[in-house]
Amino acid sequence: MNDFKKVLGERIRSLRDKAGLSLSALEAESGIPKATISKIENGHRNPRIETLVKIAQGLKVKLKDLFDFEED
Repeated sequence: MNDFKKVLGERIRSLRDKAGLSLSALEAESGIPKATISKIENGHRNPRIETLVKIAQGLKVKLKDLFDFEED
């Protein structure tokens, strides 16, 4: 399970970097605290689906895009 959390976190970080957003900017866009986003990106937290929906909205991507691991 840790591998999946790590891969998901790396994908979210990649999308955030592509969008040119800092953790603070994604916090403002998604309403998710930057400490939480950081823990998710580092694979230290298993996010709830509601959290992932808000992150996807903040990144302006579809939820399914968070799971497109082939793109990276």
